[in-house]
Parts: sequence; C-alpha cells; structure tokens
Amino acid sequence: MHDSWAVDGTVDGSLRELVVRVSPAGRADYEKTRREFEVLHVAFGRVVHCPQPFDVGQFESGEDYLVMSRVLGDSNPRQLITSDKYANARARIIGQLAEDLARIHQILPDDVAAAPNMRGPAPGEDPLAYYRREAEAMFRVFLLNPHPAIESAFRWLDRRIEQLPEPQRAPCVVHGDFRIGNVMYDEEGLTALLDWEGTHIGEPEEDIAWLCTRVWRFGKNDREAGGIASREEWVRAYEAASRLAISRERVATWEVLQNNRWAEITMMQARAHLDGHTQSHELAAIGRRTAETELEILCLTGVREKVS
Repeated sequence: MHDSWAVDGTVDGSLRELVVRVSPAGRADYEKTRREFEVLHVAFGRVVHCPQPFDVGQFESGEDYLVMSRVLGDSNPRQLITSDKYANARARIIGQLAEDLARIHQILPDDVAAAPNMRGPAPGEDPLAYYRREAEAMFRVFLLNPHPAIESAFRWLDRRIEQLPEPQRAPCVVHGDFRIGNVMYDEEGLTALLDWEGTHIGEPEEDIAWLCTRVWRFGKNDREAGGIASREEWVRAYEAASRLAISRERVATWEVLQNNRWAEITMMQARAHLDGHTQSHELAAIGRRTAETELEILCLTGVREKVS
C-alpha cells in the first residue's frame, strides 16, 4: 500500500496541483517505481488519459516517491456502474477505455528506457505461456490450502495454449492492472487511468481479459467488461480503436488465467493477515473470496454451467 498526498507545488515556474505518492520503506521498490514513471512519461506524451509524471526518487530513509499531476474525477467503481448521475459516462467510457488502451499497446519496449528491466517473455516466447508459468509459481508461494479448481485450470490452460496459433504481433507494453477501480471519471466519462505500477511487457489480450475478470464487475455479472458492457462489445470497441484483429480464443484463455491470478491475490492477502504482517479486516475479507473465483474458473473452463 502507498500513501498519497495532495500538494500544491511549483513546476517549471508554475503553481501546479500535484499528488506525491510514497511507498513505505519496508515495501518500497524503487526500480518498479522508476519503471512506472518512465511508462507514464511515454503514455502521457501519447495523449493517454493519465497523470503527468514530474519526478521519481528515493529518500535516504528508504521510501521511494513518485510526483505527478492531480487529476479531477471520481474512482468509486460502484458509482460508475450504477448511479443515474453517471449514465452518460457509462455510455461513453467503454469506447474511451478502448482508445486509451490501444494507445498504450502502441508503446513498444524500445520506447521505454526501463524496458531491459521490465518483466516479460523472452524474445520469441508466447506471452500467454510465459505468464501462465509465472502464475503457477506465484500460486505455489501463497498456497494456504488445497485448491483443485485452480490446479485443474492450470492443466486446462496448458492444453489450450498448445492448441492456439502462435501470436503474430511483437510484444508491447501493457498496463498490467487495467480495470474498473483504477479508472477516474466524471459525468462525461474517462478522466484518468491510475495505478501503473504493474506495467510490463505482454500482449493486448492480457489487458483486455483483465477488465473482464469477474471481480471487477462489482455485481453486474451480465456485463462481463467491468460491469459496463458485454465482453464482445468491449473487444469490438478495442478492435475499432486499435485496428487490430483480436483473437477471441486468446482472450478466453487469458480470462481463465486472469481469474487464476485474482484467486492467487486473494490467497496473498489472506496470508498477509494470517501471518501477522498486516492485521486487516479488509485483507481477511478479500482472503475469503477465493471460493467465488474458483466457481468462475470452473464455469469458464466448462466444468459446470455458468452462474449469474
């Protein structure tokens, strides 16, 4: 978790409204924060809705910091997907998200100075195969109890990946946490994409599928894309914005992997609470959500019928 502070400061002689985000010394990762800064710099220059980054550094006491512009808007996901006040924003935001995500995916590794240190597949390796392997390694680290549904999904993923054609596009920069909840909006729609700390090298279908992961629908499960649009509407909006043909088979495979990833995150949060690292009712509550994600995985892999 980070601490974020709204401050007013002078940048190039002009008074600016800023946000200073500070990572606690015990959980700081300056190299990750610097990668985030550099990707934000490129994205902002390409007219992506995101904060403008101004500075990044590390205090002598061990904390790292990121200074960026302050963007107006709300980030409450339930307001966005349910409030009459934001009906116009809901109607527009899927197209806006598609346009921004297409711009992000036009950023190639060579465009980012930190690219040699960014996580990603080896040259010529299928990003889906690489991140499936990474996900199982994470699962083994945070496993608390047996989870046959997740074990089964990894085997399902192996079979699917073997059957899929090799990707025809070069790897690109992906946001890494592209979801409702990391979106700022007003009554006209999108104002900013937040939380770029997970940015890495991958392929477009990864970000596309993460928005469709069940947990980010906030109860509107008939609208797979963030509780706002259907999965197909979202993919078509992205295709229109990017002028790329998106493989539905790869998106479907990524969606299973992304649900596995979320299940692993619930385990990680539970372990942080149970181990006493961070005593938190919120982490404990998130840790109880593994089972609902396992049910979604079983539905996506055809083990049982879809549930609402």
